[in-house]
Amino acid sequence: MFYLIHWLIKFFSRNMCIAYISIKIIDYPNLSKIKKLLLLITALSLATLQYFLQNYTSTIYRILIIYLIYSLILGKLTKTSIGHSILITTISLAISYCADFISTAIVSLIISTLLHISRYNIMILLIISCIDFAIIYSFFKIKRFKHGFSFIKNKAKNDYLDIFVLVINAAIICTRFVLSNLSNLTTIYFIMYFSLFILIMIIITQKTFVLYQKHNILTKTLKDYEQELQETQQKLQTALEEKQKLVKSNHEFYHRQEALKKKLDDLINQHSIEMNSEFGEDYSDILDRINNLSDEYSSKIKTLPKLPQTKIAEIDDMLSYMQSECDKNNIEFILKIECDVHHILNNYITKSQLETLLGDLLRNSIIAINHTSNTFRSIMVVFGIKDDSYELCVLDSGIPFEITTLLKLGLQPASTHESEGGTGIGFITTFETLSVCNASLIINEVTNNNYSKSLEIKFDGKHAYTIISNREKEINTLNGHKRTDIIIKGCP
Repeated sequence: MFYLIHWLIKFFSRNMCIAYISIKIIDYPNLSKIKKLLLLITALSLATLQYFLQNYTSTIYRILIIYLIYSLILGKLTKTSIGHSILITTISLAISYCADFISTAIVSLIISTLLHISRYNIMILLIISCIDFAIIYSFFKIKRFKHGFSFIKNKAKNDYLDIFVLVINAAIICTRFVLSNLSNLTTIYFIMYFSLFILIMIIITQKTFVLYQKHNILTKTLKDYEQELQETQQKLQTALEEKQKLVKSNHEFYHRQEALKKKLDDLINQHSIEMNSEFGEDYSDILDRINNLSDEYSSKIKTLPKLPQTKIAEIDDMLSYMQSECDKNNIEFILKIECDVHHILNNYITKSQLETLLGDLLRNSIIAINHTSNTFRSIMVVFGIKDDSYELCVLDSGIPFEITTLLKLGLQPASTHESEGGTGIGFITTFETLSVCNASLIINEVTNNNYSKSLEIKFDGKHAYTIISNREKEINTLNGHKRTDIIIKGCP
């Protein structure tokens, strides 16, 4: 009976300490009388169960069984998830062990040593339990912990804290087991401690892996945000430059506009205003000046659209230059990047070859457009993937190639616009590049859109020269059997 009362007091006291700590950790508000009664009954019932399990299970198994049940009950009473409740109970158990260690040390040092009373005396046990409660109560009176543990109470998803708390509490609990069983350290205890260690390591490893994945996702997200921020800063810088240009232009033209206004006012106020030749000349002069001023103002405030970036400085510079050349010739310039240009440079063509290729193809397109009466004046450059092959495609609305030019391409300089910079050497260089890169050239005059033709440089490893045209018969007739390396196709 003595041992029953002794162990019931010890287990009941610890269970009540753990319940109190758990409530304080999450700062659970207004615990009802019914819930308080249920906690009391639970603590007593589990203490009784723990006493009877002493003779059938080892300490570690008993602790795991009892406090897993306790976690489930506390979780239900405080409406906390099972995982969260287990973490709270583990922390509570560790704090309870620390308080018990301190109170036992105090009592053993002062009372047992001085009064020579057995530490198994029920009165001593009650004093230890009271000191336990006093220590725990005082702990939660500290300002920092008065309203619980914020990272637990707010259910903060902080894996660093979870791992830290798990390691610290596991170390405290395992130390408590070892110290309480120093005289009974057997193989079975070592096996149990090792099993517990493995379990803790599995949990820590899992949390560490989750943390690693979150870190990778966070790093990627930060890079995406950094990219968006850079793009936003670029847009803002462009907008500020445009605003500055507009303010400057308005300032420059204000006084000149006012001078013209004064000139008109003077003409109107003249008594001799009649539709005579002198007035006509003055009127014509002012009209020309206004038109010139309007054209100059439009030219001043005009800005080119910002092109998509390949993130390759030399290629971006070439495309920007050709955009400005198109603008000088009143030609729309469109750039679409639908694939990774870095992949093209790393696998098919060098940077300098691609620069030269772009310059030659776009210069030819500008010349072709300047020789058409088509009101649609546009060039579109596309980096993309077609038929599972990377390609560079240049579409323009200029005049088609002459048949003789098509048949001479790559063999000898062929140009009908030498006076405008067309030497024909460009396509000699282009074919040399195609040969080195083992790429194909497809000239398509059947585009089914506003563009009159497209030139596709396809990195397909075939090194073919294909012409798709509704002039198939004329091309075949003029070619005869002179060039067998050309694939000539009609309308699909």
